[in-house]
Amino acid sequence: MKLLFENWRQYLNEEIDHYKEDLDIDDEGNVKLYHIGAEDLTVLDPKMAETGRRNYSKSEFREWDRPRVFFFTKMGQEDAAVGQVQGIPYITKVKFSKLYPVYKDPLKLSYPEMKEKFREIADLPEQHPRENNVFERVATLAEELYDYEGFIYPQRDDNIIVTMWKETPVDRIDQFYGG
Repeated sequence: MKLLFENWRQYLNEEIDHYKEDLDIDDEGNVKLYHIGAEDLTVLDPKMAETGRRNYSKSEFREWDRPRVFFFTKMGQEDAAVGQVQGIPYITKVKFSKLYPVYKDPLKLSYPEMKEKFREIADLPEQHPRENNVFERVATLAEELYDYEGFIYPQRDDNIIVTMWKETPVDRIDQFYGG
């Protein structure tokens, strides 16, 4: 069954080849992701990231409050709102097939007919305010039904961003912006 889901995710992700063209994906299907954070980290924990929000992520959390960690998809990438992000650079590899293309939404998880399934999985009563947050609905359904671990989506200036809601192991790198 797991192989079936992996193959289905791979098929869905093939629909978003324009992401693949701009990503560094190895032969095993892993994409390199970069994060700027605090010193001496070996794991990025979304719950810890939520408590230490930085200016560039505060507006993102106003739209959707699920704890998550933001990643750049290419070396030297700047945040569209603030430019270069200050901090210690990290790198990780994540299976491309674990990243759900939230804006493309190939599984139609944002569609109104999925509200009932979301209420069932999240154990919510009808008309609960959480069902109206489409990002939360899609994340919950993508995670619970298809084992996704994060979203991949475009940002201004042809950049691609990834948000992960699962703990992610990272390695520190010497530099991110060059110089």
